[in-house]
This record gives sequence, structure tokens and C-alpha cells, in this order.
Amino acid sequence: MEELFVRQVDIGVADMDIAVDDQMTTTRVVIERATATDRRGGADRELLLVYGAAETRAVAEALRRASELALEDS
Repeated sequence: MEELFVRQVDIGVADMDIAVDDQMTTTRVVIERATATDRRGGADRELLLVYGAAETRAVAEALRRASELALEDS
């Protein structure tokens, strides 16, 4: 596992073509593009995370809870 320090995040919505049962279908997704730095080597990384629209709320809630915990400890 690599440790990355995220410097910037851009979030958007897109339509993505996926194969389901040997047929192509289009679905709506949430895209997160992160610019990060490798903590060990200092190399810049570009990450593209794709979330199903239905799963995004759970991810956002988990991030919110983690943020609250981090702020309580500081």
C-alpha cells in the first residue's frame, strides 16, 4: 500500500459505458480526480476514482465521520 498526501481534489459527474452481461450500457457515475504526492519518494501522482452514483452518499458519510474524528483529536 502506498501513502499519498492529497493536495487537490476535483469532483464531477459523468456518463460511463460499462459491459453488463455482454451488452454495453451507460450509467451515471461520480468522478474524483486527486492530485497527490507520494510520501516516500515525493513523486506526483494523478488518481482517478470512479464511484457508482448510488454508493457516493455512503462514501461521503464515511469521509464526514472520519473528518469529525480527526478534528476531535487535534
